Amino acid sequence: MAADKKHCSLLLGSLVVVLVAACILIAIPWWMQWRTYQDTAMEAAERIARYRILIDKRDSFAAQLRQLAERPRERGFFIQADNPELVAADLQQRIKEMITKADGTLVSIQSLSGGSDGPVRKIEIKVRMKGDVEALAKVLFDIERSTPVLMVEDLSIRSRRTVRGRRSDRVEGYSLDVNFRVVGYMMEAAP
Repeated sequence: MAADKKHCSLLLGSLVVVLVAACILIAIPWWMQWRTYQDTAMEAAERIARYRILIDKRDSFAAQLRQLAERPRERGFFIQADNPELVAADLQQRIKEMITKADGTLVSIQSLSGGSDGPVRKIEIKVRMKGDVEALAKVLFDIERSTPVLMVEDLSIRSRRTVRGRRSDRVEGYSLDVNFRVVGYMMEAAP
């Protein structure tokens, strides 16, 4: 009888262990999945709350956007003119003066046709110059700090070794051959 009781308790203990293990094997994945769903639902609720706040502020944002649309015109970020050809010619002259002032050599300069996006028109100038690093740095700095805002695109620099003089007093140096486009945006004058 004691052996039967021991055997029964061992069987009952094994059954409890198997049931607990089965519960753990079922409950832990279920609980993990439930937590994932709950976290996803909380994130979605927070996102919806943020969107509702943005929707409530829609009129305020529209007013700020209108104000920002006028600000570049006030600060002179855009070129103010009616004739893009005259603007391109003026821009070519300005770039030429910048290169000359920086002790560079202007090889070629040409106006590219720019696109129009409503009242804003893109003015592009293709430039090829030669000079040293200092000349290039001065030109890029002058373009960067100019008003109205001008940008440099497609900058391509090739270095060329130069040798001047005879063997005894030979001076070796380098020259840069630089190609780039200068882009500005023209805002047509307001009616």
